[in-house]
Amino acid sequence: MSHKKFATLAVAALLIVVVAWFGHVTNQEVGEIVQRQFTEQQLLLTRQAAVGIEGFLEERTVLIEVLAEEIADESPENMTSHFMPVYCRSRGISSIGFVNSEGVIVTGYPVEDVAIGLDLYATNKNASFDRARDTGETYTTNPLLLVQGGIGSHIGVPIYSDGEFKGVVFATIDISTLSERYLADVIPEGRGHVYMITRIGRSLYDGAHKEMIGKKYIGSFCTNDSSYAEILSEQMQEKEGTGYYFDESSGEWRIVAYTPVVWRDHVWSVATSVPASDVDALVHSVYRKQILFIAIVIAIILAGSGSIVHIFSRWNRELENEVERTTEDLKRSNTELESANTRLKELDRLKSEFVSMVSHELKTPLTSIKLSMDILRSLSGSEKDIRTKDELFGIVDRNIERQSRLVNDLLDISRIETGNLKFNLEPVDLYDIIRESVRSMRDVAEEKGISIHTDLEGESLEITGDRDRLVQVFVNLIGNALKFTEKGEIRIQVRMVAGHPEIRISDTGIGIPPDELGRIFGKFHQVDSGLTREVGGTGLGLAICRGIIKGHGGSIRAESEVGRGSTFVIVL
Repeated sequence: MSHKKFATLAVAALLIVVVAWFGHVTNQEVGEIVQRQFTEQQLLLTRQAAVGIEGFLEERTVLIEVLAEEIADESPENMTSHFMPVYCRSRGISSIGFVNSEGVIVTGYPVEDVAIGLDLYATNKNASFDRARDTGETYTTNPLLLVQGGIGSHIGVPIYSDGEFKGVVFATIDISTLSERYLADVIPEGRGHVYMITRIGRSLYDGAHKEMIGKKYIGSFCTNDSSYAEILSEQMQEKEGTGYYFDESSGEWRIVAYTPVVWRDHVWSVATSVPASDVDALVHSVYRKQILFIAIVIAIILAGSGSIVHIFSRWNRELENEVERTTEDLKRSNTELESANTRLKELDRLKSEFVSMVSHELKTPLTSIKLSMDILRSLSGSEKDIRTKDELFGIVDRNIERQSRLVNDLLDISRIETGNLKFNLEPVDLYDIIRESVRSMRDVAEEKGISIHTDLEGESLEITGDRDRLVQVFVNLIGNALKFTEKGEIRIQVRMVAGHPEIRISDTGIGIPPDELGRIFGKFHQVDSGLTREVGGTGLGLAICRGIIKGHGGSIRAESEVGRGSTFVIVL
């Protein structure tokens, strides 16, 4: 049987190793796939941005060509009325103007952005103008700094009337407007940025580094031998692709996807750049799922192996169970016998304590009553005998009262144990209950020369409780304090703790040993000391107090130091 178990566990361990190895290989392959798909997605976003820019530029170029055809026969004075609606409806065009055949800007809109009167030949800006005149074809310029600020490119369309060259209609494309429209929202804020460069590596747009616009990245943003410079070189060669580079400004590795933007005879490059940690997060997410899957498979293997081992073991256990069952029955019988014996001993102890207590508590008053009655029978009717009779009747009365208290205590403890002790709960003044209890014990205290002090906050404190039962508790505790205090004082303090009344009844009596504190609230329990035996008692008072306080939803505990006194703490 042990050999079969070992073989099963060995097979399970081999399967777990195979699954773990397969999971490791799969994780590597999945990681590569996730990285490839992520970069392809970034390249797709970059292509979409490039297509948008190309479409925008081509649309504006065709628009200016159509405008040039419409105004071919118009005089320069009438051209402005055609420029205005095109300018207002075409976002991205910062100005439209007309250069006459002499190379002078003669009209345009808006007037303040056109530089009317500027002679292109006098300022050596006539190269594009001459090319349009000589070829008859539309021209576009490389991005350059505009007079009104920012970066832009010019579109120039030559105008001929009856074969005669009249001049060139030109429009200025605002690169910043173009970039904000097609590049700013390609990647969500905080997830990466987009940038666009010219063929010579000059920045046209950079969503993360505005200060680089108009500057060359290589030399200003990165060194010639950096990983970023290699990617920029690829972009300047009009290539498309993806790559990793180290961002020297942020100190992190980034993934870049780049693609060319073709506009007539100009080629720019647009790129998206995102932190490499984004793809790492995706890979780790996939890894976690695969690890969970592998863990589930391993758990299934372990469960299956455990089931097989369990089947093997069950045959053996069935044979052993008979012996175990018999042994367990014997053990159970012994345990039940020991438990019953313990209960019998406890009951015997309680019985002995009860008999001892009752015999003492009954014998003493009955003896006093019998002696008193015997003396009463022998007395005559003289005045002296009458006084003696009164004293003897007082002795009889007190002992009868003592017997009555014993019977009531036994009835109360019985009701508490059976759950039949009823409470008449109503709004009562706790301070009145304490004062009433103190008044009822004042005579006993004065006889012993012990003072009782109360420390109550305010005039009254209303609670919900059974007045008579609470008086019974306080009288019992004050009586105990008087019983075990030879000299000194008893102090009752009331304060609010966590929204509940806390009553502390302290004395300066003999105190309670530490090993007795946990047992003093038990039935018939009395601290073993000379004074305890002298004063007597049923040993039920504290048990009854605890039952009444618990019935009010409260708690009671004792604190004591031998020779220094005791304090009973009630929380209602």
